[in-house]
Amino acid sequence: MSVSCGQNSKLNQPLVSIIISTYNYGHYLAEAIESALNQTYKNIEIIVVDDGSTDNTKSVAKNYPIKYVFQKHQGVSAAKNHGVRMSNGEFFVCLDADDKLSPEFVTKTLKLMEKPDVGFVRTGSIVYNEDLKIGNVWMPRKLFSKYSLFAGWWGALGPVLIRRAAFDSLDHGFDTNFKAFEDLDLCFRLLARGWRTKAVYEPLHWYRIHKNSTVNPKTKEIERHNIQVINQKYWFRESYRKFYSFYLRSFGAAAMLITHPICYLKGIQTKTRARIWIKSQKWNNTDENERVKEVFKEIQMTTDMLTQWSYNKYLKNYYKNQLRKLEDLLKDAILNNRQ
Repeated sequence: MSVSCGQNSKLNQPLVSIIISTYNYGHYLAEAIESALNQTYKNIEIIVVDDGSTDNTKSVAKNYPIKYVFQKHQGVSAAKNHGVRMSNGEFFVCLDADDKLSPEFVTKTLKLMEKPDVGFVRTGSIVYNEDLKIGNVWMPRKLFSKYSLFAGWWGALGPVLIRRAAFDSLDHGFDTNFKAFEDLDLCFRLLARGWRTKAVYEPLHWYRIHKNSTVNPKTKEIERHNIQVINQKYWFRESYRKFYSFYLRSFGAAAMLITHPICYLKGIQTKTRARIWIKSQKWNNTDENERVKEVFKEIQMTTDMLTQWSYNKYLKNYYKNQLRKLEDLLKDAILNNRQ
């Protein structure tokens, strides 16, 4: 069944297509579809592209007023291309079936599409670790906002709102040789073609990390390979990424020490305290040791984010709360190791 969710009063507004690609993610799909249906912007169409699922994906999709299509398993890039071909929107967004959109996603990203040379708009993401039961906010950088994509996206790129005319200007859509980072590659090609990008500095996307996504060793290997391919296509990317990392460690760190000395020093204290806790243990439980490594990595990253975003009241409080939760998780893991 094909249904456009736009109301008559909204028909003068551009149609936005939300394309959900899925492969055996029936247990997540309902949340993704409902997040699309709950958009505050009403002139939308929702298309689910089932990339050869063998689970209950079809029965879940059929419960909603959407457009559903099944294809033989060809991979995420082929599924997204199929969805774009079926879409009628002047703009579209590709949403993975294990993720969700904020109700304001379309409304707020579409506002930045006023100028016709803007090819895509990106947002911040709430990155949720399903195993640790904890989330984190990853935000686009205002500094080097365009070239930070080439330098290495800070966090998850997530779904971006794409202008259909920009997509059609490329020699081809999503590269079917990519099994991961196909969206990043597409955005690079849009930038290289001369299209501009803008960002909404709010977390309007919910990105789920689970055992079948980036935690899976096979997935990690695919991601490493695809990043190598991207680096070969954009030879300057690695050099710029190193420069950007150097900037954050040196001038950026010095600026934070000068402007927010208390937060900077507390960050060092937090990392040191966690490191001392870990080193004080003799790890007999391999599973808990691996869990501790993951929690410690999250602590380091969240501490850095707290320091870098300390001028933002909302993010500052958010990261403080996350650090308290992470330290509690670390203490629990250490306690379990002693038992």
